[in-house]
Amino acid sequence: MGDYPVRVKDARGKSVLIKTKPMRIVSLAPGNTEMLYAIGLTNRIVGVTRYCDYPAAAKQKPKVGDMTVDIETVVSLKPDLVFAHSALNSTAIPKLEKLGLTVFAIDPKSLAQVADDIRTLGKIAARPKTADLAASKMESAIKTVKADSAKKPARRVLVVVQSSPLWSAGPGTFVDEMLKTISATNVAYDAKPGFVPFSRELAISRNPDVIISGHQPDIAFFNRSPEWKTTGAVKNKRVYVIDSDIIMRAGPRLADGLKEMARKVDG
Repeated sequence: MGDYPVRVKDARGKSVLIKTKPMRIVSLAPGNTEMLYAIGLTNRIVGVTRYCDYPAAAKQKPKVGDMTVDIETVVSLKPDLVFAHSALNSTAIPKLEKLGLTVFAIDPKSLAQVADDIRTLGKIAARPKTADLAASKMESAIKTVKADSAKKPARRVLVVVQSSPLWSAGPGTFVDEMLKTISATNVAYDAKPGFVPFSRELAISRNPDVIISGHQPDIAFFNRSPEWKTTGAVKNKRVYVIDSDIIMRAGPRLADGLKEMARKVDG
């Protein structure tokens, strides 16, 4: 299945020539790796990063570095496709292309773009039906959560990357989009885009109904802090942990993260 060669535009706006069906794929980002597994490319993955820890099988694949890509190792694996993240791998991509490797880069900014990238990967890898099923499952889950949450009362939610000093999920993140999807207000709605420092005093004054963190120690911090004890979240024991990988990592499990966030916030 699949007509090759095919040209597909990536996140850089580059028209990438895919000469033949990719059979040896190296993934340079954890979310990318999850997409590859989601569309059934297990046996075609020949290299991943040390941070590629889901599914469990990914941990057994040869490693090509972490935040820094080991170019020589990638080349040694003889990939016919390097599946990269245009922002995270911006240094490695031109080096790999200079060596003649085919690199396709993604950088999804929204839940819809993640689903689109899954379908694009399916086109590249000649797995369009499997990719469409994975993307459609994600889209269906998002639609269901959005409909259910529309009936819920407004809630103020603070999603924390770090408790002290305070770093939170601001605009332009999957987290911010998730909060909008479940009809909740992001306490850090006016922070700088991304995962950024945020005023502790301002966050407390906005009295979050729910606080979410990816780290268990943060829960203890908020519950024992005299300042945070004044917030509804702490008073009502609504400080929760959600695995940061399912609400921050650009992959198909963002749908699971959205469902988990809705359960915590609406519960």
